[in-house]
Amino acid sequence: MDIEAYSNPTPWSKHTFDKILELRSMSFVVIHNSKLIGFCIANKVLDECHLQNISVVEEMRRQGVGDFMVSILLKRMKLFELKTALLEVRRSNKIAHDFYRKNGFQELSVRKNYYQTKNGREDAIIMHLEAV
Repeated sequence: MDIEAYSNPTPWSKHTFDKILELRSMSFVVIHNSKLIGFCIANKVLDECHLQNISVVEEMRRQGVGDFMVSILLKRMKLFELKTALLEVRRSNKIAHDFYRKNGFQELSVRKNYYQTKNGREDAIIMHLEAV
């Protein structure tokens, strides 16, 4: 919950995490020195992977943990025989957008007014990755 609160301007509640994790088949956490340092929440939707949330604890950012999680997700996709990963990212979240592009995701489309903000709504950029 601490990682989520730091990472997301409208963080998920514990109830949301509990409810979502009941349904997720591809989610995982990363633990380093007995401390949870990152998580990835993803699920299989028909023949695609939907990446819903990926985050790293503040002091471990820019050290390859996010890249590691994407590589694990790609391996899980292969196990599930999924060829495409989809995600939504806030238009204003340049750091996340750059991270996903660096990891091979490409822009697919835009969902207008998808995310709630403190001052209204914000577009989501839909990105996809074709796994090899």
